[in-house]
Parts: sequence; structure tokens; C-alpha cells
Amino acid sequence: MKEVGLDIDGDGKPDLSLNFRTLVLVLGGLISITMTYSTLTKQIELNKAEIEVAKKLPPAQSHDIIDQKILYLEDHLEKLEEQLDKRIDQLEKKVYKR
Repeated sequence: MKEVGLDIDGDGKPDLSLNFRTLVLVLGGLISITMTYSTLTKQIELNKAEIEVAKKLPPAQSHDIIDQKILYLEDHLEKLEEQLDKRIDQLEKKVYKR
């Protein structure tokens, strides 16, 4: 492998020596970092847009509250069924006695 020496300060001695493999690794790293930054920037913008949409939505109810409401309604329906059964029995007694 051929190495290239870079003289940065101009003193005639190579301050930095690079070979092809190192150059490719550095270039690949820079491309990777650039692509990651670009992807993250796009994702941040999408998240901001989703947050603005979510701010306009009504607040979500927790599952506990919904479960409590379901249990209450089930209990209420059972009581109504019992009342309905009693009234049907009363009506049947009145109808069949005549």
C-alpha cells in the first residue's frame, strides 16, 4: 500500500500519513455521520408535525376509566333486567287472572 504524507505546517516533514484504506474509512465515516444527521433532522420535523396534530385531538381517556364505565353499565343493565322481569311477572299475573 502506498502512503501519502501530508505536510500541514510546511516544515518539510509529513505531519500526517494516509493510505488508501484510511482515506476510505474516513470518507465512509463522514458519509455515515452526514446521512445519520439528515435522517434524524427529517425525523425531528415529522415528530414536530405529529405533535401539532396531537395537540388538536381530544385527550385520551385511560383504560381504567373506560373499564369502570363498562362495569357500571353492566351492573346498571342487570338491575334494569331484574326490574323488567318483575314487571313482566306482575303483568302476566294480571293478564292471566282475568
